[in-house]
Amino acid sequence: MLRVGTAASTITPERPSYMQGYGNRMGKATGTLDQLEARVIALDDGATTAALVSVDLLGIDAESVARIREAAAQASPIPAGNVMVLCSHTHAGPAIQTAGEVSVDREYLGWLERRLGEAVGEAAATMVPAKVGAGEGWADFNVNRRLRKPDGSVGGANPAGAVDHRVRVLRFDRADAPDAQGTLGDSVMPQADPVAVLFSFACHSTVLMSANYRYSGDYPGAARRFIESAYAPGGTVAAFLPGCFGDARPYLLNPDGGFRGASDHELTVLGRILGSEVVGVVERLECEPVDDVAIASREVALPYAHVPGEAELRASTDPADKGWARTLLEFIERDDSLPDHETGEIAVLRIGRHWMVTTPGETLIEIGWSIERGLVELGLTDPERDDMALALGYANGNSGYLCTASAMFEGGYEPDRAYKYYLRPGPFAPEIEPTLIQTALDLAMTVQSC
Repeated sequence: MLRVGTAASTITPERPSYMQGYGNRMGKATGTLDQLEARVIALDDGATTAALVSVDLLGIDAESVARIREAAAQASPIPAGNVMVLCSHTHAGPAIQTAGEVSVDREYLGWLERRLGEAVGEAAATMVPAKVGAGEGWADFNVNRRLRKPDGSVGGANPAGAVDHRVRVLRFDRADAPDAQGTLGDSVMPQADPVAVLFSFACHSTVLMSANYRYSGDYPGAARRFIESAYAPGGTVAAFLPGCFGDARPYLLNPDGGFRGASDHELTVLGRILGSEVVGVVERLECEPVDDVAIASREVALPYAHVPGEAELRASTDPADKGWARTLLEFIERDDSLPDHETGEIAVLRIGRHWMVTTPGETLIEIGWSIERGLVELGLTDPERDDMALALGYANGNSGYLCTASAMFEGGYEPDRAYKYYLRPGPFAPEIEPTLIQTALDLAMTVQSC
């Protein structure tokens, strides 16, 4: 029988650090709007143990993920490779990933890695027999941001573009919690508060934009606070799982149609909108026993479409590229040449008949849909049976934007420019799309047989 444990930890830096997420925001944090948090869900079926670590951060380098996993393995019975680390991608957190020109707070990063490992140990120590329910809701404050304009450029609110309004929810109850005794209309009436709630939504965590210099969990943090406040204090733990939202963001516009940042009150309202939808789904769910958990991961090569040489980098005259070119030239001086690819990790976690597939970066929605559709076509999930299939991004490292081949053809910020912010040699090649999808589905077939 499945056992589940939880842990919660505040991870807000105690001193001002440089913030991450906008190239034009170079100063340090001036305060805290709301606390940055980590939530851990530990799982055990008697044979396999695993943990989900959800953190209010933009992204984490793969090297840091490895250290978090080792710390978790030392603090718990969970193997290092069975720990998934997922970032909410808030643009209002400290700089801990190698990106842009801001300095990483190494002292804070070391503390964070140790603390997250300890939190996995705390979650593992609280595990109780549990049952699981899954369901969906709806929220529409996200919009596709890749509008193709008459001049051929790409960017801006695109209401007709691909966007995922689903609010995906997993509820974990104690196995000995009473079953529903009656209904309210067509809905069940649960008899106990959940142990844990996992919720996922596909929208960039950029409600607060570059003018903000305060730490904040952005809308995922606001929603999490609402969900947890709906239940007994210190009881239910809510953890955000980032969807594949590389091409989706909050639908907040200026009168001229351009994107804008929100007020503090608007952030609270969006948290209420998402949080109340999650709670509404949770309250309608009936949980059932789960016998098994399975997890697997695989590293894949993500090739670059073009790698500049030393002469090309030295010839760059764009002021915006100065830091990028300097970083790559320093790399060449140390290692003689730049790599032609990088390695990313795909992971699959199955909890009974519910699936999570993680990708290592800012994955576009269409790739996530292809993975979920593939799980259905392989007969691994059945939406008619309320099986949950979650394709997630920002997990176990952050390689930058993982785009579809069609988005690469169209161009725009995600495929053409963002790689410089992430200090990568070049944009990824189109073949990464089928690589991500096929690897995920191959892993899922492996996990299904476990």
